[in-house]
Amino acid sequence: MATFTGRDLTLGAVAVVRILGIDPGTQVVGFGCLEIAVDVPRPRDGVVPMAMRGSNVVRCGGGHGDGVRLLAAGVLRLGGRTTALPDRLFELSEQFRSLLVQFTPDELAIEEAFYGKSAQAALRIGEARGVVLAESARAGLSVHQFAPARVKRCVTGNGAAGKESVAAMIRQFVPAGRDAMPAGLPLDATDAVAVAWTRLEQRRSPMLHIDGET
Repeated sequence: MATFTGRDLTLGAVAVVRILGIDPGTQVVGFGCLEIAVDVPRPRDGVVPMAMRGSNVVRCGGGHGDGVRLLAAGVLRLGGRTTALPDRLFELSEQFRSLLVQFTPDELAIEEAFYGKSAQAALRIGEARGVVLAESARAGLSVHQFAPARVKRCVTGNGAAGKESVAAMIRQFVPAGRDAMPAGLPLDATDAVAVAWTRLEQRRSPMLHIDGET
């Protein structure tokens, strides 16, 4: 659900929505949180229509970084291969829950599991995704899942683009100044921002669905 202040509901014309993007893994998990200014249409009497309140609001500023802030991006480190998988998943649960408390997102955007490397790797990523999805459900978040190729296509125009290309493009989208992407950000983190950006673009074009694309 979108977050409003009293001013938003009476005098202002902008609400704020936060999208937390996650690039799942069992050793390193990327995250990126975008904050979006959302335009709220108003009739002449100044009352916000019920249909345009909360999570029903889908109109965002158009074009690249208009109305977008990067709140934070980084990685969660869960332990190396010598750390037992249950311990890493427990650490993921704890750290992800802390992210939710820190950023209070309205939506979660997460990459779907895929068999690009091996079935075993996809299984492990699926286990990490399960932790994230369960904690998101506990927090009552709206969850949006995207295939990796869709994220790459959304950001670069090429569904087979590499991580470096995704990072280069997402740095162009995020506004400059204090909201700019930090230098030296791990590729897992820029991937997570790209996932959040994909959800942002979906909100900008709510009637555009390309599910099932590879």
